[in-house]
Amino acid sequence: MKFPILLLAAATLSFAQWGGWGNGGGGKSLNDYQKKSVSGREIHVYAPSGLKENSPLLISCHGMDQDPNYQQSNTHWETVADTAGFVVVYPRGGTGMSTWDIQGDKDTKWMLEIIDQMYTDYKIDKKRVYLSGFSMGGMFTYHSMSKIADKIAAFAPTSGTNVFGASKAMRPVPIIHPHGTNDDVLQYNQVEGFIKNYRDQFHCPSQAQEEKNYPNAENSGATMYTWGPCDKGVYIKHLKLPGRGHSPSHADVSDIWNFVKQWNVDGLISDKPEPESSSSEVASSSDVAKSSSSAAATGSSSGHHHWGGISSSTTALPVDPGLLAVSVYKSSDNYIVVAGAQGMTITVFNSLGSVVSMTRALGNQQKVYTGAKGMYIVKVGSRSFKFSL
Repeated sequence: MKFPILLLAAATLSFAQWGGWGNGGGGKSLNDYQKKSVSGREIHVYAPSGLKENSPLLISCHGMDQDPNYQQSNTHWETVADTAGFVVVYPRGGTGMSTWDIQGDKDTKWMLEIIDQMYTDYKIDKKRVYLSGFSMGGMFTYHSMSKIADKIAAFAPTSGTNVFGASKAMRPVPIIHPHGTNDDVLQYNQVEGFIKNYRDQFHCPSQAQEEKNYPNAENSGATMYTWGPCDKGVYIKHLKLPGRGHSPSHADVSDIWNFVKQWNVDGLISDKPEPESSSSEVASSSDVAKSSSSAAATGSSSGHHHWGGISSSTTALPVDPGLLAVSVYKSSDNYIVVAGAQGMTITVFNSLGSVVSMTRALGNQQKVYTGAKGMYIVKVGSRSFKFSL
């Protein structure tokens, strides 16, 4: 079974010299990190100034025949950590050619030792540990789902479909997987089938929600695919990046962080919806059908008075004027659609208060959820809408 690794090593030599985001982009270098030893192996740690106890930890693993310096100089996780307040670790692969153990438990056990050391040093929140990796580091990220998923809250493999195939995850876990379509090492045509293994394991919906022209600083025309909710309420996301080859990128780290930060090992930790005003009306399907066409065309602020929004004249909490044009309706194919929320994050909660969908509106009308009949709450900024399917 060593043959695939040898092929990967040969391919890796062709891209290992590629440059990264660079210090000129405002990021730090690995010299700004603390070099530490855990069980005789090297890690590089970044802890923002003023870090609080019980902050999260993110571990970022490099590719084969690469090192922490290459991974850090391309991803610059510290730029996100400074704002969000979490610890970053870049570990060094310990086997020949800086590889990772993607079949056994040598390196997954070491990850647990790293987590324990970070708890000793920084009192991190052990329930909010996130694992990411590029190329073979991404393979290792997938492999870790079968070994230490009880210790890792969410996983972010990048360009890292495992050459040994998909493993059996210990539990349903949140996954986000960016991958370039021009990847000539771990080719893009492998991605759909590989991710499907986990979608099937977690009993995810067969149809993905697609967000086309998803904003990415490095690649235009990106698409974000989202499957969920799956078992235990987890989601699987895939970011398709047209034109990108085989390289880690700073352009992806914010999307990765914004996804993984929603989870701890017990499940989703997103905020619950705000209490509804007693004067808020609840939409019925017939109300929506009468009003949807005009609202979709105009995104007018008056629509929410008739089908599910909180009227600005009766809402107890102040409403951002930029949210007054937001309205909600049902499409002909049974989706909840939000109008007038371009660029905003939209969260849909079910009647139990659990998040069933979270997305960013890319246009004036954004499909956000379709599912079982029942009552839902659609939250956009400080506004909440009751809605029934």
